[in-house]
Amino acid sequence: MARILEVTGSRYTLRMPKKTENLTVRCPCCEAVLTVHGTSGEVLFTEKPKKKGVSFEDALQQVQRDKETADDRFREAFAKEESRMKTVEEKFQEALKRKDELEEPIRPLDWD
Repeated sequence: MARILEVTGSRYTLRMPKKTENLTVRCPCCEAVLTVHGTSGEVLFTEKPKKKGVSFEDALQQVQRDKETADDRFREAFAKEESRMKTVEEKFQEALKRKDELEEPIRPLDWD
């Protein structure tokens, strides 16, 4: 345990620190209340903030906003996949047109 150097006039005295009290600290980001041991700095207790009540109308509006966002994302993904499939189909048709240009592979059974 640390000792405290106390100066009174021209005298120096060493004494043990008084029993330190626990500190109460509020977290700025999550609003939790932390009880911290004064000497060691160890967190002893954590009290999480109570959740605020949400009205039914607010919750319903949030669900509708989430649904609209999901619908928009689905439409974008569907359009992207459609354009990708169109590109793949064009490449396939082009390859079918050129298939006559390719040589037939030599099959090992044909060597006899």
